[in-house]
Amino acid sequence: MSRLRFIKSVFLTVFSLLYFMHPAYSDSYDSIHKAKKNKNAQPVIWIGDFNNFDDAVALMLMAKDPRYKLELVVVEESYNSVAHGVNTVYNILEWLGNLNVSVIRGAYHSVEEVKFGANGESAVGTKVLDEHSIPGVPDYQIPNSSDFTTGTWNLERRNVMGINLYGQFVPGPWRDNGATLYATEHLLPDAQQKNYHFQGNQGRAFKFKLAENIILDKLTALNKKAVLINTGKMTTLARVLAKAKSSQFKKIKKSVIMGGGFQGLKPFTAEYPAACYGNKSRNLGGNIFSHHSFNCESDFSTHQEFNIFLDPVAASQSFDLLSINKVPTYLIPTNATDLAKIKMSSITRLAEKNATPESCYVSRLFSNIRDFEGGDFNGNGDFALDSVIRLWDIMAALALLEPKLIQETEKAYVEVEQLNPGLQNSSTPYDPITFDPMVGKTSLHNTGTGMKINVVLQMNVEAARNSMIKRLRKNYNSAVEGPECD
Repeated sequence: MSRLRFIKSVFLTVFSLLYFMHPAYSDSYDSIHKAKKNKNAQPVIWIGDFNNFDDAVALMLMAKDPRYKLELVVVEESYNSVAHGVNTVYNILEWLGNLNVSVIRGAYHSVEEVKFGANGESAVGTKVLDEHSIPGVPDYQIPNSSDFTTGTWNLERRNVMGINLYGQFVPGPWRDNGATLYATEHLLPDAQQKNYHFQGNQGRAFKFKLAENIILDKLTALNKKAVLINTGKMTTLARVLAKAKSSQFKKIKKSVIMGGGFQGLKPFTAEYPAACYGNKSRNLGGNIFSHHSFNCESDFSTHQEFNIFLDPVAASQSFDLLSINKVPTYLIPTNATDLAKIKMSSITRLAEKNATPESCYVSRLFSNIRDFEGGDFNGNGDFALDSVIRLWDIMAALALLEPKLIQETEKAYVEVEQLNPGLQNSSTPYDPITFDPMVGKTSLHNTGTGMKINVVLQMNVEAARNSMIKRLRKNYNSAVEGPECD
């Protein structure tokens, strides 16, 4: 070795040791892989529950795309805990190099919960009230209600009252498997950034900042217009839209919402096979199918789609406010997702030679779902998943990332049927399907105020599935570690 090369080698060794031993190094996390985003990347604010496989895969697709930059992720309550959803988001974002993204909890339901605070801020001793969250609308409607006697309380209220609404309409095995991403969550590396560790309520009152206010502050601070994505219930979104100023509405480029389903439109017509091979006349756009009154003979529920059903008042308020304030909106209902199913060939293609860690992971995830579905549902003997599971949130993400996949839209105003006012007199006031099977039903109308919503009624399902696979297998912004394909 020449003297010059020897000196250079010693210098590099000493420099490396000093650099990695520097006390600031462990705090900066410079060693964590960082995704490359375009200089003019589109800011994204995403509200969802992130408690199932489709949320996780949709988030991966967004995290990999260099044209979009996640600025804020808001985790709504669903049939599993918020903390679980937040942890899933942390792990996926850091795994794919999306660092320092703000992740918060969605709106609390009631004053009783609000007084405990959230988001890990400094403790104070005062109780927080939010009596005017929806200007012009009594606060008990969104996000909570006062009592049974009003006749206008919404479904959200029952979870606060100790009635497990979320679990009631999701089968136990689904809840369990969603909580572990079908026993694959351990394959995702744990997030290492200090800010990527959820700080839950530790039994004291925090200095509380409402989720919708955090979102509105983020909109105000952004230098570019943002895209709003909502793939869970619409409680937080409704509060954001109700409180937003004109200047904040102008910072919303467009919104993309996964939710709802429309009766009598494809594929909810007689010529399409219904899930569970049941009575096609009952295949009316819903995807809630765990209630005892529904089985394979009667197919899914009547009209309820999960995201709308969990808070129909908030859904109605959101659609109205988006139209009134002329926010370009794309609604991705079950009409556009019901034919988007996972195929066995997708599992194989995701794991082919030169797969990325994330495509190997999703192949394992889909394979585990296939095993689960084959054991718990009546399938076709080849791939039971084809009968039940849909690419719900994945299709919503692809509608944004690849608009050419959209084949048919209808511009309309969206109406959401509300809870029957007589519910409080029912012998089962906590069971809206038995008492009021129309609650949460969505329908299209030509009359309304403001801008019509773009309802996506059909997407190119085969092209969408291929796009999902191609994007996950793409090396650009891929993870640098993770599970390998079998």
